[in-house]
Amino acid sequence: MKPLRDLQKFLRQVKGPVFAMVALIAIGAAVGGWVLLPVRAQQPQAIPIQVNGETVLLEPGQNVHPQTYDLLIRDPGFASDKSIKWVYLDKMWVPLARAAFEQPTRPPVKERRPSQGASGQEIVGPDYIPECDINLSAPAYSQRDSAWASARLCNNGSCATMYDEGCAMTSTAMVFRYFGANTDPGQLNTCSANNGCCSSCNLVGDCAASNCSGGRATHVGYYAFNWLDMCGLLSQNRPPIVHVGNHYVVVYRSLGYDLCSGSDYYINDPIDGSTYKRLSYYPAPTEMAEYRAN
Repeated sequence: MKPLRDLQKFLRQVKGPVFAMVALIAIGAAVGGWVLLPVRAQQPQAIPIQVNGETVLLEPGQNVHPQTYDLLIRDPGFASDKSIKWVYLDKMWVPLARAAFEQPTRPPVKERRPSQGASGQEIVGPDYIPECDINLSAPAYSQRDSAWASARLCNNGSCATMYDEGCAMTSTAMVFRYFGANTDPGQLNTCSANNGCCSSCNLVGDCAASNCSGGRATHVGYYAFNWLDMCGLLSQNRPPIVHVGNHYVVVYRSLGYDLCSGSDYYINDPIDGSTYKRLSYYPAPTEMAEYRAN
């Protein structure tokens, strides 16, 4: 018991609650009377939704994407929103606007699309999903338009010009304009500079939406790219800004045939203001920015 007496003597000598607690832990360990239990990480709470009159529990990473789960946490009313319909795609529940399901001229829920193989022989294409056949007709701008091409990003002389690196600023202006804001890339650049919405020559999305969209847009988030989010966002009238390589583009249309392929999506490309390119024109997407209308 001599080690225990030595520890008790040390406890009488130390001062302050922190040292006393350390000493008490040491004594407990010496006599073998205390057991330190590992702290379990709290499991994410399952969120219930209603699908055809039945309750489905959404668990992040299990049957719903983390981004959708985060949205449900931030906006509890989203789960019970009757304007949203939940569909099960690739083992994940995805929210879609009901308007996408209520177009009387759309084909049946799924059909097979024939196409021509290299030999000219007809082959069967992938399933067609009319809910994801969406065209938002977002306006297109070019970062190289002479009206703003020579302007420095954030009106900062140390930043690159809009002509060289204005793709993110221009893409954001497209989305704001789609939501009804009366702004173009040059105006957004100046407004962002005047309102402190820049960080190291980069646009700060939430600040820009709050100060430079005329109250028309809200920044929802900037997160890792996920193919199934594309259909969900487009169906909710939210054209996503997608990061491809070192470039940003706006996705405005999906064809509904191959949801996990860039060839299924059309983009507004700020490099030249074109609308004919598909997302597959650029390297694989890595991140995306989401805005919603106010």
